[in-house]
Amino acid sequence: MNPHYDVIVTGAGPAGSMTAMILARAGVSVLLLDRALFPRPKPCGDCLSAEASRLLQRHGLLQDVVRIPHALLRGWRIFAPDGRHFAATFQDEGAHPEADAYAFAIERSLFDAVLLNAARSAGADVREGVRVDDVCMDGDSVCGVSAHSLLDVEVMRLTARHVVGADGLRSLVARRLGAVARPPALRKLSLTAHIDGPLPFDDFGEMHVGEGLCAGIAPVRAARDRWNVTVVADSDRYGRVVAHNAASFFRHALETLPGLRGRIAHVVPDGIEMLASGPFDAPMRRIEFNGSSLVGDAAGYFDPFTGQGIYHGMRAAEILAHALIDALHSTPHGAVTAAGYTDASRSLLRGPRRLQKAIDSVLARPAFANRAIARLARAPAAARALIQVTSDVAPVVSLLSASVARSVLFPVKVGTARRVHHV
Repeated sequence: MNPHYDVIVTGAGPAGSMTAMILARAGVSVLLLDRALFPRPKPCGDCLSAEASRLLQRHGLLQDVVRIPHALLRGWRIFAPDGRHFAATFQDEGAHPEADAYAFAIERSLFDAVLLNAARSAGADVREGVRVDDVCMDGDSVCGVSAHSLLDVEVMRLTARHVVGADGLRSLVARRLGAVARPPALRKLSLTAHIDGPLPFDDFGEMHVGEGLCAGIAPVRAARDRWNVTVVADSDRYGRVVAHNAASFFRHALETLPGLRGRIAHVVPDGIEMLASGPFDAPMRRIEFNGSSLVGDAAGYFDPFTGQGIYHGMRAAEILAHALIDALHSTPHGAVTAAGYTDASRSLLRGPRRLQKAIDSVLARPAFANRAIARLARAPAAARALIQVTSDVAPVVSLLSASVARSVLFPVKVGTARRVHHV
């Protein structure tokens, strides 16, 4: 006999595990499913935005994260296509040096395992190596999923009062419910690799913008002896090249970017293991249904600038879990809807997504990107505000402050904006 749950969560990434953990801690019976066996690798920049630390602390998870290998980032350094750059920290000028102003850089295989174990410890029924095949319906309500273990072809029918789709970019739950608004319009691909050994970088993450591509580099260990290197490229322009020889394209892209030339491509081995992902444009018509909801990348993906994706997924999971707890308590039987989740989630993401579209528009035009980054190099208050906003430390509206406007209108007189800086 297949057991009945209050909630089934499909996908044990950060959003799914966070949802399951919060629900289980509240006494909700939760089944958490994932097709992978953990720990598992994941194509990602491995960076959390600075605000994620407070979220992890709020749920008693920060110490678990601190115990595993990680690095702390003090800020970001952004390079233009012509090599000019600006750098800014997460911390306000004049703030106490011991203020909480760092972001985690940590391999997803390790981070996701921490959250999964937290969900299991909270009482969630966690099943790894289980693939969800379909969503089950009772009239117009979602009532469960059909699934099978990767070690067994027998199909299981698992029932619940609510099904959470947290199954990523190509969410099966979203597709079965007809939630996907349109095919991807923003066609990008990413290649992620980890490089071991000392490299000429510091405790800033770096983002290098080029023509039709960009690269991000960050340490993922405190000793700075292991690095995440991710290249994101226009798939229409570079897709065939990548398909022909991904490693060759990866090295070529790193050497093409002025701020990276001579710094890293020579240490990329011929047989380097890379993880690919994309495209990164998956808008949803709806994220809330009778008996189901979508969270994390399954709820609609946008290409984040400096590690916002993981934080936004976990924050949306908080919102969803509390909405479901209220719904389950107020409705004793039958399918429940996460009332209010859609509005709260969209309120969380509306500003960052609009800002990201504006950033994408500028970075897609190299001449504009050169001018914008050169100006920010001479406008420290504006540069710091942009990094803080894209790291979730400050709201988007803070970019409209008087201090930011003054910084942009009256840039620092430093002669020529800084060009390539080798750490």
